[in-house]
Amino acid sequence: MNTIQACISLLTAAALSFAGDSVNYKKEREVPMPGGSFDYLNVDTASRRMYVAHSTKIDVVDLDKSEKIGEVEGVEGAHGATVVAEFKRGFATAGRKNMLIVFDPVTLKVTKEIPTGTGPDAILYVTTTKEVWSMNHRAGTITCVDASTLEVKSTIEVGGMLEFAAEHVSKGMVYVNSEDKNFIAQIDAKKHAVVSKFALAPCEAPTGLAIDEKNGILFAGCDQKLAIVDTANGKVVATPEIGKGCDAVVFDAERMLAFASCGDGTTAVVKEVDPKKFEIVGKIETARGAKTCAFDPKTRKLWFPQGSRTDTGSKLLVFAPEEAKKPEKQ
Repeated sequence: MNTIQACISLLTAAALSFAGDSVNYKKEREVPMPGGSFDYLNVDTASRRMYVAHSTKIDVVDLDKSEKIGEVEGVEGAHGATVVAEFKRGFATAGRKNMLIVFDPVTLKVTKEIPTGTGPDAILYVTTTKEVWSMNHRAGTITCVDASTLEVKSTIEVGGMLEFAAEHVSKGMVYVNSEDKNFIAQIDAKKHAVVSKFALAPCEAPTGLAIDEKNGILFAGCDQKLAIVDTANGKVVATPEIGKGCDAVVFDAERMLAFASCGDGTTAVVKEVDPKKFEIVGKIETARGAKTCAFDPKTRKLWFPQGSRTDTGSKLLVFAPEEAKKPEKQ
């Protein structure tokens, strides 16, 4: 077993230090999005759009203008959405319908509904196989749909209550969190087969998941801990503390930062100094209920949805990095 040292130092502000430089994440604006609770957000960098799972629909947001430009209706129990530009199709999970919803990204009209397992939740476009995968939360299965033909190619039995997933493209692997069983399943994408299950002890209840593909490191948001896992051996190498109610993790590959958004109104910021050293370098104060998030690699902005089933004032919070000057030498 390799010895990995996690160096942890907690800052109470949102200031992040990088070799003499600092970056401050500050709330830039609030975008009104009335209509109830949110789940996952997906940034499509090519079209400069973001797809927001929001109650019974998918809201479409212009990333550059920071405003809503449309919605996909009829997605009861919306959990996630993604767009596959190659096939000019969008896909969304409708948890209450037990369906994968197919929509036109131009007109935003639903074109087809494909049955899944019970409780489709997170969604992932797997580039290795050109399939859209629905993580069926209650069924413990994954429905794999060909993005071109819309044919169900396979149903993968994983076990447990499935949450978010991430693809390691160069390895042809997909990783999926099992929330109640406390493991990450490693899946061979082409074989549609579970290769192994990475135990996350002492971390429990993994939800959000992000990957550093270059170094093969996974970041799984758990109950008040971030499980950092080496995919080479499946070992938990660090467990820095985060807030309560984490439901999403995103990764900034340029700055080597993982952001774990939590429902208690905080987002922990973890720096991957190198594949063997991780530091908590900040805590962003967001808003209570802002448990999921998205990261725009172009602007490095963070987006946090805030709202509940009974909240008519739900909104998106936009946090932008603010470069600070280097401190003058004495």
